Amino acid sequence: MTANDKIISYEPMIHSIVQQLNILYDKDEYMQVGRIAVYEAVNKFDPAKTLCSESQFVYTLIRQRLIDEIRRVSRYQERNSLVKNESLSNTSSDDSYNLENTAVKVLNEREYRWFTLTASGYSLTEIAPLLKVSPSTVKNIRKSARDKLRGSFTP
Repeated sequence: MTANDKIISYEPMIHSIVQQLNILYDKDEYMQVGRIAVYEAVNKFDPAKTLCSESQFVYTLIRQRLIDEIRRVSRYQERNSLVKNESLSNTSSDDSYNLENTAVKVLNEREYRWFTLTASGYSLTEIAPLLKVSPSTVKNIRKSARDKLRGSFTP
């Protein structure tokens, strides 16, 4: 049996896992991730090294890969949110300068450091060691800084 035949035989399993994980959008992409996982699992599977059957091994690998993909997409969407075109046309070159000036005045030292690192493109997990705090503390700093900045711009 070729690898392509194996992938086709596991297609219902991939579909079932996609349904179990409540994947509603981009099903084709997740199905493809599942197919790649099947290919890798079939090539990795060694009955001498495991106590499980091939189908159990394939199932586990598909599920893990799909969950990893969901997390990856979620992180991407969290970092790169969509913006309406109207809001982009209303911005001016002075906006970032005004935001930074406001941030200097309103935020404390740790919040301002978070602000500058975030503006530079650092993620929460990258900022935590730089501030010498845990990621959950960085989240609290972020929340506090955002609240202060929002408060300074609302009349």
